[in-house]
Amino acid sequence: MEVLAPNNVKIYSLTAGKSLPEWLKVAKKRNLRHDPEFRNRIELIQNLYFPAYCKRIKYARGGEFLMATGGYPPSVRIYELDEMSMKMDRRIDAEVVQFQVLTDDYSKMVFLRDDRTLEFHARWGRYYNLRIPRAGRDMMIDYAHSEVLVCGSSSQIYRLSLDSGTFVKPLDSSCPAVNCCGINP
Repeated sequence: MEVLAPNNVKIYSLTAGKSLPEWLKVAKKRNLRHDPEFRNRIELIQNLYFPAYCKRIKYARGGEFLMATGGYPPSVRIYELDEMSMKMDRRIDAEVVQFQVLTDDYSKMVFLRDDRTLEFHARWGRYYNLRIPRAGRDMMIDYAHSEVLVCGSSSQIYRLSLDSGTFVKPLDSSCPAVNCCGINP
């Protein structure tokens, strides 16, 4: 990154600087981590924007992919961090309130939509839609029990078993509504 300051106005040039060739050996790339010019460089992800807004951004557990949801039109975009580019763009029928990644990559995801629907996606596209009893505000995955936990505009936390594909007995809360949920490790 190069900074110019003509007439006391700072101009940041993000494209100035050296880029790494594709054929550079891995050992040489590892040795460059001690070079201050290499360590202070900025790499931009191509097409990381939404027409109106971006609501949620998450990493896949493997760390290779970045998922983002946005609105107007509601969509999810997946970016491959090794290539620094967009892997895919997928439209969704309603706005996404929350989403979770079920695998280490982007091959299985679940979206909580604002129309009381859980939408499951596989690598190739939409897999299944499921209606939940009340409007959801947050969602978590309990990997230990293989369940999706959905909380929202009621005192119950709904549990969907991913093994059997059915709702199991909900958890009761003393609050009139539950705005967010999390799992204590």
